[in-house]
Amino acid sequence: MKKLLTLLIVLIIIATMAVGAYIGLRLFEGTPPEITARKVPAVIGKDAQVEIDVTDEQAGIRFVEAKIVQGDKQVVVGEKSIPISSMWTGSPSKAVALSWKIEPQQAGLLSGKATLIVSAFDASLRNGSKGNEAILKIPLNIDYMPPIITVLSTIHNLKVGGAGAISFRLNEDVTSAGVRVDKHFFNAAKGEDGIYRALFAIPFNNFHPKILQVEAIDLAGNKGLAGFSYHVFPRHKKEDKINISDSFLQQKMPGFASRFPEVAAPSLIETFIKVNHVLRKKNNDFLLSLCRKSHDKVFFSKGFLRFKGAKRSDFADKRHYFYHGKEVDQAYHMGVDIASISHAKVPAANEGKIVFAGYNGIYGNTVVIDHGLGLLSLYAHLSQMMVSPGQFVKKGQIIGITDSTGLAGGDHLHFGMMVGGVFVNPSEWWDQRWIRDHITYNLYIRSAK
Repeated sequence: MKKLLTLLIVLIIIATMAVGAYIGLRLFEGTPPEITARKVPAVIGKDAQVEIDVTDEQAGIRFVEAKIVQGDKQVVVGEKSIPISSMWTGSPSKAVALSWKIEPQQAGLLSGKATLIVSAFDASLRNGSKGNEAILKIPLNIDYMPPIITVLSTIHNLKVGGAGAISFRLNEDVTSAGVRVDKHFFNAAKGEDGIYRALFAIPFNNFHPKILQVEAIDLAGNKGLAGFSYHVFPRHKKEDKINISDSFLQQKMPGFASRFPEVAAPSLIETFIKVNHVLRKKNNDFLLSLCRKSHDKVFFSKGFLRFKGAKRSDFADKRHYFYHGKEVDQAYHMGVDIASISHAKVPAANEGKIVFAGYNGIYGNTVVIDHGLGLLSLYAHLSQMMVSPGQFVKKGQIIGITDSTGLAGGDHLHFGMMVGGVFVNPSEWWDQRWIRDHITYNLYIRSAK
């Protein structure tokens, strides 16, 4: 009996020591939280977003604070307190993801260096019940000044529906730079010489652009603006009348309706109208989106080759479509139609990279070549495509054979040019002197050296 009592006392002592050890380790554990900067910009402007992750798998997280210190000035960015229901269980939050908006200028901080200090406490009873503390210090650079833009090119004469070029310098690194023409933004590319160059355009239907300026956004999000001298000349408006025959509808519309269910309609003429509106927009949007894939390097040189043949339709012609003597639709023609012999060989207008070779709705079999700096040429209504995406082609290299695929009424080549997501007049690019005076000179102006 005495031995049993002794054993019981020993077990009680061991259990008490174990519980005490657990409580000591649990409540007075000494591992601080871990702080990770998920998103903290090295340079911040008038406002920025910081994202912090804090973890503590043992006692859990009790309190997190972030502040910016600059000299003697301290500004609290944000804080997070987590209620603790029982000291025995610690904090219920083992991991928190925090996001705070920083507005340093509003807080009275100056441009220059500063430090973001994030401190986190866990729910341990160490340090007089304050818990274990972790501190993360992140250096910041506060910048309120927008980029300084120095335009180098001096003469910018454009036609509505035409293109132009510009070159400029910046005094700091930027996240984006280019030319804005109202709602359109044309990206600029930085050359090895540190000069930014861009091609830009005036859309065919924008006769009086309100905004024409260079824009640049630095690493802190500050936007710099600079105007430049320019003159926009009007374009000659031309309208065409096109008669839609029943034979044309019977030949073309069933194929469109079967391939694109969204344009199918009760009658062939209704299908045509949908093709001419819904599908045309879809196809044009796709072609213009290819400009985003354009290379920063300029591939083209001198004038672009013109496909040999007679011009049948011009750029930005307004077409009026008639069926049985009644006007049923209207559309703008975003290229130049050239008719040659049947199944004529089509040469690449200039050097570049193939970014598309496939079927594209109203354009039929289409090839698109990237000439760099946002400039693309397109060749539509082909029967054969003799190139593949990713392939580099030389000026004059045969890339396809003409036909009447798509919405074409007969064998011809639809040739188009695009700049930064805008259709432009191809005729300009056939003129070697125009390219020299309006494009090459502005991109590589002597004063830029």
